[in-house]
Amino acid sequence: PDGTRGDRRLMAGHVKKNGVIRLWPDDAVTHGLGIAEGIESALSAAHVFTPVWSCIDAGNLDQFPVLNGIESLTVFADRDDAGLKAARSCARRWQDAGREVVVLAPEEGDANDLARGAA
Repeated sequence: PDGTRGDRRLMAGHVKKNGVIRLWPDDAVTHGLGIAEGIESALSAAHVFTPVWSCIDAGNLDQFPVLNGIESLTVFADRDDAGLKAARSCARRWQDAGREVVVLAPEEGDANDLARGAA
């Protein structure tokens, strides 16, 4: 209820690698898309940007593929080494594909910490 993280679990049979949690359906993604690592961060980012998806973790964010039909990507990065590295890697790939990319990171923590007033 207070936005803090609980145990990290996936439903049985679901693979995390290269996965995303689509908080908005595909047909809502028309021109731009926002992504964040965790679902808490993605939901917090959704207060200022939609549509947004969760990449589950930094590894998936790092490998997030360039998607056909999406011209701009906003990456809500976690302010830690893994989060910033993943955001930069993803942004570079999208920029190399000719897409507009914006990387946003709070001064500390992640979008969820910022939304909760903890950062």
